[in-house]
Amino acid sequence: MKVLQPEDSMSANSDGKLEWSVFPFKEDRRRSAIVVAIVIGSGFLVYVAFGDIFLGVLSVVILFVSLHTYFTRTTYCLTAKGVEIRSSVGRTFKAWSEFKRFSADAKGVTLSPFAKPSRLEPFRSVRLLYGGNREDVVEFVSKNIRRDTTGSHR
Repeated sequence: MKVLQPEDSMSANSDGKLEWSVFPFKEDRRRSAIVVAIVIGSGFLVYVAFGDIFLGVLSVVILFVSLHTYFTRTTYCLTAKGVEIRSSVGRTFKAWSEFKRFSADAKGVTLSPFAKPSRLEPFRSVRLLYGGNREDVVEFVSKNIRRDTTGSHR
């Protein structure tokens, strides 16, 4: 779902907000079946290796929790103030001032707090999946953050 509308708290000359949701589990059934098979198969392998059903179930739970962004819907909302991400585990807001640059690739945009590429980027950056609206997302982000010109993440 993509919604472009002016936000009440924004001035009349602002660009409004961009909101959309992604649900990777529903988007590609074949890939989802493979992911579920790998998670359950891993639990089975842990059970066979250690002979403990509890460890097998625990490994499946840990894998599902660690992959929660794949198995649940995530909603992104970009406003003039920053980025809000809502998922099944909570809500996160980051102001545009926290990001120094961004890089876009085929599946999404990475918002980085570092001026140059860093090894810490996978842990500190925010990832926005397009959900079918690549041009709108890149345009909105580029109005608020400087684009990465190093060629990383492309």
